[in-house]
Amino acid sequence: MIQSHLPNIYWSYSVIHVAHIINMLSNLVLNYSSPHEMLYKTEADFNGLKVFGSLCYASTFLTNRTKFDPRASKCVFIGFKRGTKLYILLNIQ
Repeated sequence: MIQSHLPNIYWSYSVIHVAHIINMLSNLVLNYSSPHEMLYKTEADFNGLKVFGSLCYASTFLTNRTKFDPRASKCVFIGFKRGTKLYILLNIQ
């Protein structure tokens, strides 16, 4: 949270992000299995993980964009959308 330089209002997003990562890690109590493995019976996939507060770019809609408008807007990653493969982004501008 400190390294991302985000205001304290986004503290809840960082807590959810940490809980998501902890649930994907193996655990001694569960015989070196992760809570994700116990619940879904598959290994956790770490390919979709992103760094909290990192810079990213969100694509802009084609309907509101002209030829000379930027194709993406500058954003900060603050979390995952639950139940989907979507990300929650905070627009810097």
